[in-house]
Amino acid sequence: MQDAHVICLQLLRRGEMRIPVTCTALLLVSCVWFVPAQAEMFPVGLTKPAPRIILADAASQKAKNNRNCPTVEIFVTSWCGYCKMMEKALDKKGVAYTTFDIEKNDKAAKIYRDLGGRGVPLVRVGSKVVYGYDPDTVISYVNGR
Repeated sequence: MQDAHVICLQLLRRGEMRIPVTCTALLLVSCVWFVPAQAEMFPVGLTKPAPRIILADAASQKAKNNRNCPTVEIFVTSWCGYCKMMEKALDKKGVAYTTFDIEKNDKAAKIYRDLGGRGVPLVRVGSKVVYGYDPDTVISYVNGR
C-alpha cells in the first residue's frame, strides 16, 4: 500500500482532490492505521513494566560482612589522609572494620610493629596484611580472593 502523502500528491495532480481537508484526513487515517502496526503496543492503560532494581544499604552489607568475612583492622594516625580515604572506601563498600590509632594506643602500636608496619594505613584482613592505601586489595581479601 502506498504512503498517504504519495496518494494525496497523485490525487492533486489528477485534479481529483480539490479540498485540502480531504488530504489532511487521509494523512491522519494513515497515521492511525499504519503506525501502530510497526510500534510495540500495549493495551490501553497498561505500560511496560519497569525493571526491578534492588540496592543494598551499607548497614545490611556490614551485617553480612560480620557473618561471612574475616576481621578487618586498620592501623592509622589522626593526621593521615590516606587512612581517612581507606575508611571512606571501606564504608562505601559496606565493609565492617575496627580502627586503631597507633599514636594513641600502645597495644595497637606494638601489633603494628609486629606486622612490619612502616607507614599508614596498614590493614589486616584476617591473617593477610595490606601495606599502604590499596582498597581494591583489601576488598578482594574480604571477599575471599
